[in-house]
Amino acid sequence: MVDFTLEEFQRNQSIRISRDIIGQSEEHEQKMQTNAQKSWENAHKQLVALLRFLDQDYDESCEKATRPLESFSDDDLAYLIHVRLRAMQGNASIKKMPDEAIQLKHSLKELSQKYADLEQTFLAAQDLNKKLLAEKSALEAHLYAIRQIQKGSALPNSDPQNFKVEDSGTVIPIPDWIRIWQSSKVFEKTSTVILVMGDMGIALRPSILKMMAKRLSLPIENHSLDEAVNRLLIDEENVHPNLIEKIEGVPEQGSSSGGNNPDVLRLTKEGNLAYRVLARQDPKQNEYDRLIRCHSSPEHTILNIQVVEVLVEAGYLIKGQVQEIQISDGSTFIPDISAIDPTTGELIFIEVERDVHKDKMTRKQKWINLFEVSNGNLYVFCDNLTGQRAIQGEINLSLGGLRYNSFLTNLHGLRNGKRFEKDGGIWLSVRRGK
Repeated sequence: MVDFTLEEFQRNQSIRISRDIIGQSEEHEQKMQTNAQKSWENAHKQLVALLRFLDQDYDESCEKATRPLESFSDDDLAYLIHVRLRAMQGNASIKKMPDEAIQLKHSLKELSQKYADLEQTFLAAQDLNKKLLAEKSALEAHLYAIRQIQKGSALPNSDPQNFKVEDSGTVIPIPDWIRIWQSSKVFEKTSTVILVMGDMGIALRPSILKMMAKRLSLPIENHSLDEAVNRLLIDEENVHPNLIEKIEGVPEQGSSSGGNNPDVLRLTKEGNLAYRVLARQDPKQNEYDRLIRCHSSPEHTILNIQVVEVLVEAGYLIKGQVQEIQISDGSTFIPDISAIDPTTGELIFIEVERDVHKDKMTRKQKWINLFEVSNGNLYVFCDNLTGQRAIQGEINLSLGGLRYNSFLTNLHGLRNGKRFEKDGGIWLSVRRGK
């Protein structure tokens, strides 16, 4: 109930703030247009008054012809005024200019300066109006993306089909090996492995061991934790079959974020049965099995899982993974992770990147799409510093001429204890252009 209330508050808050900003933008835009129109009308009146003063006969003939001076364009009025001024200057060269003509010339100079000032004001208003319209469009795109994420607020790693077996009336036959296993000396630790994996859907071996240590109040270095996992990976004769297995297809070679890829584990058929007996409910879907369908490789899937763990430890609330967002051109953008920033309460979209070669044109469009849905706030989590620097270069090149903020970091640096110097945060490279 607390989580629901927090989500509802954040959703309402984001919608209210966005509406206020858009409303203020529209109100300011209307004021600028109104002021610009008034300035033009005033300048036009001054031009008409000046021409009428210079040539009253011409003014009267225009009135008779039902084409008053007010209907002339600014360019026509300026041309007629210049013609009459040149004629006056010619007369002045013949005889000394009377005081009245000198005063008229002075007034004309002042009017010309006012007209130039008004024209500059009008151009500035037009420029500001364009900027406000661009900001309004960006805010609307960002708000549309936020609403799509909030509609799908149920996290992909939560399983709405979970149910308590006892409530469904289903009777699970308990095999003999489970009773033997329950009476064994290693049952406490090995059953904790099953409960951790079934309760949370955890797949990475280091994460499983970390959660086991927390539940059993043991140090992570305790070898019995690792031994418990090893026991369940084999068919232990006269005790239990293998209850967990390594997932195939994961390269064993070292990853670019440092060290070897961790073992990726899942419950076997017997492991799922053991969890149902222990927890009286179905286990959550394995996080690796759920995410591998949405990512380009096992390495990218593992990196996404590791990044989520870092974000959660840093206080971020994960709102979703690989959720589709429709953007203005009709295409679809799928951010790797959507999360709530604990410092601002804002929804952010995070891309997870490995240090591998990728198509340049596809990459450029990716950063343009992220710029649109994020309102110019780009968050990227890389595997190492080399990849982070390459991604920063991609973003700078793709978004040249646009104003944006970029927040980049890398898993290898964070694992080595690096943090941002100014605030101690996890984003190691922060560049602000907005």
